[in-house]
Amino acid sequence: MSSTFSNKPRLYEKIVEVSRGYTADKHSQKEFKPYGFVLNYSNSCNFSCKHCFTKSGSGDISESKLTMDDLKSLSHQADELGVYELDIQGGEPLSYPNLFDVLEALDPGKFYTYLTSNAWLLTQELADKVAAAGVDRITISIDSFDAKEHDDLRQQQGSYKKAMESLEYVAKAGMRPYVNITVGNYNARDKKFLEFCESLLEKKYGVAYNCAIPVGDWQNNYDVMLTPEDTIALEDFRKKHPQIIRDLWNYFDKNAPLVRGCPIVNLFYVNPLGDVLPCPYVQAKIGNIMEQPLKEILEYGFTIGYFNTFSEKCLAGEDVDFAKKYLGQKTSVLNPMSAQEYFNIK
Repeated sequence: MSSTFSNKPRLYEKIVEVSRGYTADKHSQKEFKPYGFVLNYSNSCNFSCKHCFTKSGSGDISESKLTMDDLKSLSHQADELGVYELDIQGGEPLSYPNLFDVLEALDPGKFYTYLTSNAWLLTQELADKVAAAGVDRITISIDSFDAKEHDDLRQQQGSYKKAMESLEYVAKAGMRPYVNITVGNYNARDKKFLEFCESLLEKKYGVAYNCAIPVGDWQNNYDVMLTPEDTIALEDFRKKHPQIIRDLWNYFDKNAPLVRGCPIVNLFYVNPLGDVLPCPYVQAKIGNIMEQPLKEILEYGFTIGYFNTFSEKCLAGEDVDFAKKYLGQKTSVLNPMSAQEYFNIK
């Protein structure tokens, strides 16, 4: 990370500014302080995963309506708001035919920039090019610690082997290799899960947890959600391995894992149509970047009570009452419901 800071002075400035606001005495507060965004430039994908939260596995795909000028504007506006983190997802970002145009338009020099990928298309040559374009990290999604189970969920034989091999491509290219692990009631306290995480850390790979959410192709599957006991187990494990990250946890004080709380709105999502969602899983449209200034969109989102109130739980992945009340609606990341309709705001 130190080399990233030296190469990206604007990023360093923003992280220093944001980190000043995260202190232990603000444990139960939430401020409007956007720090990151997820861009789904195109929902097209080369896999058909059984549990895809964007439903690309079910064929719910869309080519992007965003122009390079739209991306430049989004980057500029996000930077002005102090946003320092950019996660480029899909679909599968490595399948974008214009990936390097997208990266150039977004200007990775302003952000801690990473791609979230299934790694099927990754080669050493491509990893080197992505690193040269200013990407700091590639996060590779691994769904199970058993090759057969992973391949079955991804519906692609050999995908586990390829994912594990690709972590080395990322490392050799000079980027940070991360494994994105979906955690839910089915694995959070499983001994093999913990052993797998430890094996990744021993190899100097980053580990990022992502909640199992009952949306997309897992819609209404509330059994996958983390229980309070699961959450405690994850927090206890993180105390032993403070380098493990999760959006809910505070990156700036590894002894206070819940200071940040649910980052909804402050970590927002932009779909291929330019719609802004408060997060990928709460599929309520709060605006569109081709129609409104980003600051105006996010400020509106923050007026919604669920979003401006501190929550120690991920609303979509741990708050069962919230999930059952809202996540079962007929929405998707490509077809979000207006926030007014979603929350029945009069």
